[in-house]
Amino acid sequence: MVYVWFCDNFQLIIITIVFSLLYYLYYKKYRFYVFRQKDEAPNPNKPRGKCPPFYPNGWYRLLNSDQLNINEVKHFDYCGRNVVIFRGTNSKVYALDAFCSHMGANLGKGGIVKNKSCIQCPFHGWVFDGETGNCVVSSESLAKKQVDQFEYHDIKEATKVDGNYLYKCYSGNVNLKKYHARELNGTILVWFDSREEFQDNIPYEPFDLNVKLDYRGESINYVNCHIQEIPENGADIRHFDFLHTRLFTFTSLIQFEWKMLSHRAAEEDLYEVMKHKHEFINEFKTKILKTFINESNKKYINVISLDSYVKIFGWKFFLFNATGFQLGPALVYLFLKSKLFEVTFAQSITPLKKFNIRVSHRIYANSYLPYFVSAFMLFSEVQQLISDMLIWNNKIFGSKLSYNLKTEADKNLISWRNWYAGFYEGCNEFEKKQEALDW
Repeated sequence: MVYVWFCDNFQLIIITIVFSLLYYLYYKKYRFYVFRQKDEAPNPNKPRGKCPPFYPNGWYRLLNSDQLNINEVKHFDYCGRNVVIFRGTNSKVYALDAFCSHMGANLGKGGIVKNKSCIQCPFHGWVFDGETGNCVVSSESLAKKQVDQFEYHDIKEATKVDGNYLYKCYSGNVNLKKYHARELNGTILVWFDSREEFQDNIPYEPFDLNVKLDYRGESINYVNCHIQEIPENGADIRHFDFLHTRLFTFTSLIQFEWKMLSHRAAEEDLYEVMKHKHEFINEFKTKILKTFINESNKKYINVISLDSYVKIFGWKFFLFNATGFQLGPALVYLFLKSKLFEVTFAQSITPLKKFNIRVSHRIYANSYLPYFVSAFMLFSEVQQLISDMLIWNNKIFGSKLSYNLKTEADKNLISWRNWYAGFYEGCNEFEKKQEALDW
């Protein structure tokens, strides 16, 4: 009986198996589309021009949430800082200065998570609380450990005073610098600020997208340029007409056209400037402006509006509008809206070294949007980025620029540079101190 049924339905069974296999391959390839460029170290001999500081104050993405398990410890040498990141048994993420205040061991190399929020040095077992940075007697009591600190009279000249090369400079409790960490949108971000008064008094928070969209994938690229070059691109209206008119380099039959606006969130006429001719986009744009911009963060946000059109054989069609928020020096949130879909890109820029910048994009889309479409959109974003990288990787930083202030494009650029320069306050002094410690 079974044999007869099998023979009668053999073709249907084969078709079902083949279809299931093809769908599995499709799902595996496009459900979470990932593009990872090989890390390319910058050429140290390439001219770079006169640059501002390299690590402006702000939030920086260090890693994804799924890259740090409970009890896991990692070390990062990013943004001119050495940081140990660990996840406590309470699932919370902590970030501290990586070097133990006892004898300088790197807690990120062999350190062990203890109790809910502590990390133990692998060298002599000293314990530090991730909540405060304090050196503690044990991970259970969290009582501050009392120590004596010694330093050299003159570490270079080996000067002896009263028969000793070292002297006691402090008695009491010690701590490691604590960095504030946030876990949002599947990523872990850390606040780096060179100014003492803003290391705990954080002026703005990264966006919690809380999107009702599906996470669809990620791209990672590495750029050899100064960090400012990358976010400045978002305010550079004219470059779209030269670098981003084509998706496919082999044909000019399909081209893109862009119309762009750039405006500071703190300006009183923001809503009027951002008003869109399509009512459904205007409603969406107004909603996200009200959702993410408030009195406390608006001075740290630059807003862009980008209309995308496709031109096929001379016919022009509206594709979507993108409303972008440049939050601080290194985060960009791009909200795409059309009649067919809603997509969000979250961009993060992380300086690994002075001229070695990691650029990441995460894409979120409606659940009904086919996987290959969201994968294609992320792929298209990468292609546009690669066009920019050809310029960035081979240019100097323009510290003295010639602007044509008769054009709105150049007015936007100089306004944007004035806004972005505020994130460098206090950074030069910090970076000089760091260079003095480098080998």
